[in-house]
Amino acid sequence: MQPPATLSAALALIAQAPDLWPGFCPQRTPLLTFDGTHTWLHQLTGPPPDPLAGPDWTAHPDGWGWPGRWPDLNANTALPLGNGQWAAGVLLPSLGEPDARTLAATLIHEAFHVYQHATPSVAWEVSELDALTYPACTPVLHARAEETRCLRRALHETDWITPARQALFWRGQRHALLTDTQRTFETRMETREGLATYVETRFLQQLPALAAAAAPGLGPRRWAYVSGAALAHLLDRHDPQRRWPQAVLTGQPLAGLLLERTGPPLPVAPHADLHAAAQGAAATHAAQLQARLETFQAQPGPRLHLSGALRVCGFDPMNLHVLPGGDLLHARHVQLRGAGPDDLHAELTTFGHPARTGGPTLSHVQEVTLRGLPHPTVQGGRWQIRTPGLTVDLPADTVHPDADGWTARLP
Repeated sequence: MQPPATLSAALALIAQAPDLWPGFCPQRTPLLTFDGTHTWLHQLTGPPPDPLAGPDWTAHPDGWGWPGRWPDLNANTALPLGNGQWAAGVLLPSLGEPDARTLAATLIHEAFHVYQHATPSVAWEVSELDALTYPACTPVLHARAEETRCLRRALHETDWITPARQALFWRGQRHALLTDTQRTFETRMETREGLATYVETRFLQQLPALAAAAAPGLGPRRWAYVSGAALAHLLDRHDPQRRWPQAVLTGQPLAGLLLERTGPPLPVAPHADLHAAAQGAAATHAAQLQARLETFQAQPGPRLHLSGALRVCGFDPMNLHVLPGGDLLHARHVQLRGAGPDDLHAELTTFGHPARTGGPTLSHVQEVTLRGLPHPTVQGGRWQIRTPGLTVDLPADTVHPDADGWTARLP
């Protein structure tokens, strides 16, 4: 049992990576990958984590292997191993068929999140909840598109100061339409995810891909990946010795640091084509949400409606959607648990199976709906569904059949 050749080649590239950020060393970061059949663990200090169930890890010359997907590896992210260490986790199937360089860059991106976890800073502190209210109206999306066009010019033109100041003008226009919490979400996401993209693109010796016409169609989180990386590359232009990262750790936004170095925002005329792109993106966003809701409702097979106090233990923010009416659709992954003694505990985990949740906040859920379910097993007082993409484990006496499937109410 050996790791895929592409993974081994990616690890060799990471071993030769240059200095990408002060104090960040991807060569010493544990790396956890799933290739579709096995989980691989590399660059670990000490023994691997103990599995709660199932087979043990198997040693190979460069690390450890485990049959199947490690249960906590549900997305490309930084995750705790349960032994006091954190790892950069990557699902290889999510990347298609990457070459070694692309895989190495993705692992470095996630390894930077491990560095962030080990380096407390207000720069990384961001509430995912604030993205749920971020407006997708034409004026906001249009200003984002104009800013993107200016950022691209600044990255690719010798005289970069003028387009950088124009980008800051459009940022000011957009931020005037946002609340304080929405602005903070964006700037913190630019330092959390944007800087991870920055070290990734520095490793690749590439600039972040910026497309003005496509920018309105990106959610605020996704756009912060490229906008934050672009701002960081521009800061490198002004400060080749790269002293600015220390200011970031104190919580200063990237755009604010750029403003200090370029001078005040410079007004620039809008572009009609970008306004039209923003109008189209706003309409498409509304239509896509409605279509997602209808697709979810139309899934064939039994339904489970679960009510009671549940806590969100994990979710995929890249595949989270606010539905008309305020409920949330976790299109790919969510993990929920209900508090209670062992005989009353409840657990629900999806991996590629959509779940609709409702509650006062993202993290405190009062209702869950699942559709397209297989039939459960009932044994030992537990009502259970276990498939590769879905785990439901409830007290059997809380679940009752109804016309559409089952209704469950936790005590």
